[in-house]
Amino acid sequence: MTDLHDHMALVKSTLGNLAGELLIENGAVLAYVEPASIRDALERLQEGSDTLMDVMSFMTAVDYQPREPRFEVVYELFSTATHQRVRVKCRLEDTGREDVLPEIDTDSDIFLTANWHERECFDLMGIHFRGHPDLRRILLPEQWDGHPLRKEYPYDGKRAWKPGTTVVTSARMEGDLGL
Repeated sequence: MTDLHDHMALVKSTLGNLAGELLIENGAVLAYVEPASIRDALERLQEGSDTLMDVMSFMTAVDYQPREPRFEVVYELFSTATHQRVRVKCRLEDTGREDVLPEIDTDSDIFLTANWHERECFDLMGIHFRGHPDLRRILLPEQWDGHPLRKEYPYDGKRAWKPGTTVVTSARMEGDLGL
């Protein structure tokens, strides 16, 4: 296992100009990357002979409202060869509209685990992943109104079901898990 500062230097050389800010946080190297460069950055980290990040442990999103940019999409990568971690973060602006969601490119073809993680972020945070092969809700019914992990989501009386939906309709849909 190499020193974290040595590992950070390897990540910096692998990412090159794709890395914005690089720092060490909670025992891992943290790299901020522009959303337009996320696919290239993850591919470089996965294929780089110095980094070998072959596992995406998880991917999530964080809502920092009222800060702008409001959202951060977080990728936690791990190398089974070097036992090192790299955390990659992308900051996304809020669109201010419910019908137009913040967007970032999918990485589900780079790391297969991203498929379900991206669906979860879409479902609970309202982040749209361009090019995802099956972007739909994964935990909540399709009729659910809104994205419950967003900070503005009211837990005190907002409709959870879209108007016109019945319990019978949702029960029929629960039989189709899409597996």
